[in-house]
Amino acid sequence: MLKKIGAVLLAAGLVLPYSPGLRVITAVWDNATVILLQGSTVLILIAYVLHAFVPPLARFHQRYGQALHGFFRMVFFVLAGGFFATASAGRAGWPVLLHVIVALAITGGLLYWEQGRGTKTERLPLLLLVCVGVPLIAYFLDTLHAGALLYGGWVFTAGYAVAVVGEVLALKAAPKVAHGG
Repeated sequence: MLKKIGAVLLAAGLVLPYSPGLRVITAVWDNATVILLQGSTVLILIAYVLHAFVPPLARFHQRYGQALHGFFRMVFFVLAGGFFATASAGRAGWPVLLHVIVALAITGGLLYWEQGRGTKTERLPLLLLVCVGVPLIAYFLDTLHAGALLYGGWVFTAGYAVAVVGEVLALKAAPKVAHGG
């Protein structure tokens, strides 16, 4: 139930005002770098929301879970490197380095924690959230620090937290797997 509530809040947060003049769903299609590092995470987020509510997509994830897990693990490391590089370069419009480091610590911790819990297919939804968490947490901290966070940002971030808690609780109940699964 927590996973579905989180998915609804995430979907609502995509279209609600995040900060003055910005909605997440429309703000991530600016240029190639933004599309690669932020637009891709919106698409991953939409895949997570659809996974929660569209059984055929959930079955697809079930069928190809191992391959998808490997792919999205690679995507996480590309996002982590991309966000760290842009923050280190101090590019305008991107989160500051400290906020990116906090985001990477949280998402990296989740990625490490999920290892050996359930199969790769069972870990896939949390991995999707881990990928989404890199920009979500970094921009949340950056916008909160600037004092420009509107109700959409709170809804979006609360949805993320609820969805992560739901996925963590589901994986805690899963049997331990000694290898990649």
